[in-house]
Amino acid sequence: MNKSAGIAVGVIVVAGALATGGAWYTGTRLEGVLRDSIQNANQELKNSLTGSNSSMTIELLSIDRHVFSSTAHYRFVIQDPNLSADGTSAEFLFVDRIEHGPLPFSRIKSLKLLPVMAQSNFEMEKSPSAEKWFAMSKGVAPVTGYASVGYDRAVSGRLNLSPLEMNDTDGTFSFSGLTVDVDASADAEKVKLTGNMDNLKLDVTGPDGQVVLGMQGLTFDSGGTKGKSGFYLGHSNLKINSALAQVAGQPPMLFKDVVNTNLAQEDNGKFAAQVNYNVGMINYQGNDVGAAQLAFKVSNFDVVATQALYQLYQTKILPQQQAAAAAGEPLQLALLPADQQLLDAEMAKLLAGKPHVELEKLSLKTVNGESHVRVAVDLADPGSLDQPSSAVAAKSIGQLDAKVVLSKPMIQDLATLQARAAGLTDAAAIAEQAKAASDMVGGMAAVLQLAKVDGDNVVSDLHYANDIVDFNGVKMTPQQFVALIMGKVGGMSGQ
Repeated sequence: MNKSAGIAVGVIVVAGALATGGAWYTGTRLEGVLRDSIQNANQELKNSLTGSNSSMTIELLSIDRHVFSSTAHYRFVIQDPNLSADGTSAEFLFVDRIEHGPLPFSRIKSLKLLPVMAQSNFEMEKSPSAEKWFAMSKGVAPVTGYASVGYDRAVSGRLNLSPLEMNDTDGTFSFSGLTVDVDASADAEKVKLTGNMDNLKLDVTGPDGQVVLGMQGLTFDSGGTKGKSGFYLGHSNLKINSALAQVAGQPPMLFKDVVNTNLAQEDNGKFAAQVNYNVGMINYQGNDVGAAQLAFKVSNFDVVATQALYQLYQTKILPQQQAAAAAGEPLQLALLPADQQLLDAEMAKLLAGKPHVELEKLSLKTVNGESHVRVAVDLADPGSLDQPSSAVAAKSIGQLDAKVVLSKPMIQDLATLQARAAGLTDAAAIAEQAKAASDMVGGMAAVLQLAKVDGDNVVSDLHYANDIVDFNGVKMTPQQFVALIMGKVGGMSGQ
C-alpha cells in the first residue's frame, strides 16, 4: 500500500468513526428533543383552540432507538363535537422512521451534505378513525412526509396528502392530493409554507337537493416572522384557478382566477394589516357576470392591547358565544368585574392609539361599468368609559369617510343577465327593461336625496368629523342625519 492509499484509507476510517459516533450521539439526544417538540406543539395547539369546543393533542407512544436509526410511534387525538355527536374523539396513528445525523443516508443519496440532527420519514397508520381515509386512498397511507431537523432545531420538510376517491349512493368525492413544503426555525419563530393542489370535487345529494363544490389549481405561499402581537408578519398569497359552488338546486356559480394576498406588519408597537381578494370573473348560471374585488386594511392597532383583547375574547367571550349558539339563544355577555376592568383598560389603550379601519374597495365590474364602495373610519379616545354608551360610541369615531358609486351601465348589464335568466329572448325588450331598471335606481336616489346622479354614475358621499356630518354636500348634526335617514327608510318601507 502506497502512502496516498494509506492516507485515503485512514480518512475513510476516521470519517466512518465520526459518523458512527455522531449517529450514536444523535440517538441519545433524539427522545428528549422529540418530547420537547411535542410539548411545544401541544401548547401551540392549546393556545390556538382556546375558547373553542375543540382540542388537539399529540402523544409519543414509543420510540425504539438504534445506532443509526430509530422508530417512533405517535397518536394524534382530535376532540370536536362537529366530528362526533356522542363526544368520542378521533385518534390517528403515525409511524416515524428516523435516520440519525449528522449525515442520514437518504440525504446523502439526494446530495444534501449539510449535517442535520435527524431525518424524519413519517406516514399515517391504519386505525378505526382512519379507516375511511384508507378506503378512499385505496390502501395507500393518506398522509406521508419527511422532515430534516437541524442541530439548531430548525425544520425543513414536506407534507403529502394522498389522492382520495369516493363513489357511493350518497355521491362522489375526488381529491388529487396536496403537497405542502415547510421551513421553520426553532420554536416556529419563522415559518414558510408553500403548497399546491390540482383539483377537488364533491357531488352529493341531500334532503334539500344536490350540492356540488369544486376547486382547481390551488397554490399558496404563506408564513412570516412571529411578532409581538403573536401574528406572523410578512406576505402571504393564495391563488385558485377556478372554484365551483352549486347548493340545493340553485344555479351554479363559478369563480375564476381567485387571488388572495395578505400583508401584516408591526412598527413602533403598532400593528397593521392588509387583506385583498380579487376574482377575475364570476359566472352565474353559465353567464359571465363580472370581476369583483375586496380590499380591507387596519393600522395603528396597539400591539399589547390587541393581544390582550384577543386573549380575553378567546377565553371569556368566545365560550359564551358558542354556548348561546348551541342553545339557540341570543348572547347575554356576562363578565366578572376583573375581566370587565381589563376589557375597559385595554380598549382605552387601543383607542388612544387612534386605530384606522378601512374597507378600501368593494367592487363589481361588468362589461360596461363598475360600481364600488369605500368606507374608512379613524377611531379616537372617547375619554372616560363611565359616560353613557351612546356618548362613548359617538366620541370613539374621530373621522368617517364613505363613498358609494353605482354605475348605471353596470346595473343595465345585471338587469340584462337577470332578464335572460328569467327566459326573455326579445333583445329589444331586454334592452328596454335593463334601461328602465338603471333609470329607476338613479331616479329613486335623486328623489330620496340619498345620492346624486353624476353622468353615468349614482354617487353618495358621507364625511363625519368634529360632530358635523357632510352628506352629499349638505352639513348637519349627527342627530339630524339619523333623522333624515330614518325618515327616508320609513318612507321606502311605507311604499
